[in-house]
Amino acid sequence: MRRRFIVPGAVALAACLTGGWLLQRQVAVDGDVYQQARLFETVLAHVRDYHVDSLSEAELYRRSVDGLLGQLHDPYAALLVGKDWERHMERTTGDYAGVGLLVDARNGWVTVVSPMQGSPAERAGIRTGDQLVEVDGKASAQWTLDQAVDAMRGAIGSPIDLAVRREGVADALRFHLLRERIHQRAVPAGVLLPDGVGYLSLTMVRENAADELEEEVSRLVVQGMRTMVLDLRSNPGGLRDESVRIADLFLDPQQGILESRGRAPGDNHRWTDAWPQRWRNLPIVVLVNGGTASAAEIIAGALQDHDRALLVGDTTYGKGIVQTVFPLGPDLALRMTTARWFTPSGRSIQAAQLDSVMGTVPGPGRHAIYRSTAGRLLPSSGGIVPDVVLHPDTLSAAATLFANALDGRVPLFRDVLTAYALDLRKAGTVQSEAFTVTPAMCVEVRRRLAERGVTLPDSIFAGGEEVVSEQLGYEVARYVFGPAAERRRRAVGDAEVQQAVALLRGTTSPQALLGLGPSEADRPH
Repeated sequence: MRRRFIVPGAVALAACLTGGWLLQRQVAVDGDVYQQARLFETVLAHVRDYHVDSLSEAELYRRSVDGLLGQLHDPYAALLVGKDWERHMERTTGDYAGVGLLVDARNGWVTVVSPMQGSPAERAGIRTGDQLVEVDGKASAQWTLDQAVDAMRGAIGSPIDLAVRREGVADALRFHLLRERIHQRAVPAGVLLPDGVGYLSLTMVRENAADELEEEVSRLVVQGMRTMVLDLRSNPGGLRDESVRIADLFLDPQQGILESRGRAPGDNHRWTDAWPQRWRNLPIVVLVNGGTASAAEIIAGALQDHDRALLVGDTTYGKGIVQTVFPLGPDLALRMTTARWFTPSGRSIQAAQLDSVMGTVPGPGRHAIYRSTAGRLLPSSGGIVPDVVLHPDTLSAAATLFANALDGRVPLFRDVLTAYALDLRKAGTVQSEAFTVTPAMCVEVRRRLAERGVTLPDSIFAGGEEVVSEQLGYEVARYVFGPAAERRRRAVGDAEVQQAVALLRGTTSPQALLGLGPSEADRPH
């Protein structure tokens, strides 16, 4: 009884004393900013001194920061500390310190897909198909990709020892390397398809992306590119200023690219094209989908608004807001939403569900009417609606059914494909990059799956044979001829890319591609 009485009494006493102290200092829940600051310090002191769990003052301040950011209802607001800051910098710059190996997890080993051109790994002679067996003396069997990546990265100039198992070599090969600055390109090497169609993909809008895209477009034009597919599918965005530079490559001077609106004066700005475009008569199809977001949507929106490209695919993600990163110290930064952005026609493409999370609604109504430079109607319903909506890929549906039949054993299926591809390389039976996957090769995949305990009914395998053929083709191209060959094969086998190519076939100008008449600059005077 005494114990039950003492505890409430102590609480009541503390409450009385605290209440009197707060009243003496004139602290109130609805007071001015100075009173709120006093209230915060008072609450923090009481939590520090009396809470049942002991927490340091430093930890309480850190949790207070997290709580403040959480109360903004901004899903993108975060304090970037240590590894989070490093990952952010790597995403935006494409730079890291390592040896330059593209790797994948196959058959319980980390397998080299390709050494990057000019990297320490390439110069040392590490090859596609090599299996990583040791890193700095530590056995790497059964490592995950994350474990391998973490082990191979470090400070620029720091040493690393790798041991690899190579097909046809009895003993492990050992390499002593020094880590260097490695740059991951945002624009892989472009592919020139038949009929002068160039295919280029932009994986992320990071530093140097505009320069890399300009370089690849120039190279393909020299090789005979007459029309172009720019693939922005599943591009998560990136740097706003870099997206402006990319749009600038394909627009005319003084054409609007982007407008941002925020509370701070520096967040209210309009970006316009600064330089004449080099490929004014190059018809362009831009591929987009639900994974095309943020800075990638800036590019797509600007080109659509000015009738410079035909957008093809599915409605984009709908992220029409700007995040700003404020560096606060070494390996520490604050990221939060500071503005909304609008396409040149005035569209906000912010998706309704994102606005509802943040508790706000963009300026113009969602049912406002917007038109392109040439007068085309531009829908504004959350995300950028493409000019041509593509039909679902029937092969994707078959792939889903086949994956379901594998019942969680997709990694084992990938292991079988890689092992078979390496065996074909060893046998030397695949001589040309344009090889055909034969029915006999698919039967061999099925046999190898059965050896690994995966037996598929005839109906399932027959329905998924096209999927097996496609995926085996990519794997053989990768391990026999290299990543560039795989990219070329994927472009040819991609149903959406081929629909884009069909739209470009016979096109002579950007205006013709969009079904428009000749532009003013093209009219006779």
